[in-house]
Amino acid sequence: MDKDKREYFIYVRGKAVLVSEEVYKAYWKITEHEKYLQRKDWKYGVIPFSALDYDGHFVDNIIDERIDLEKIVEVKMQIEELNKALATLTKEERELMEAIFYKEESLRSIGEKEKVTHQAIGKRRDRILEKLRKILEDKF
Repeated sequence: MDKDKREYFIYVRGKAVLVSEEVYKAYWKITEHEKYLQRKDWKYGVIPFSALDYDGHFVDNIIDERIDLEKIVEVKMQIEELNKALATLTKEERELMEAIFYKEESLRSIGEKEKVTHQAIGKRRDRILEKLRKILEDKF
């Protein structure tokens, strides 16, 4: 068949509809792009809104069973309480806790900076942790 005389059809509701080559190519370009996007969605676990119920409660319909929402809320509340407890510490106490737990400095290096033994730093740390434990005791 001659290329100029070729007929192009797309199917609409099960019926072949004769279209121009331009419309045919545009249709398939869009269709292939949609398939490409769908493959990406599947790959990354994206749920399209069209897959959800139409009850208007989208949040109820997209629950991820792998996420323990109660645990997340519980941990967030614990972090808030810990931050409140840390706020009750003196500046020196906070700096020591930050050096040990956030900067991961050794007791020995902290002791050298402050010109005291690492045992003295350890005792100071233990007193601060006990203070925090008492503050948080009734919270958890």
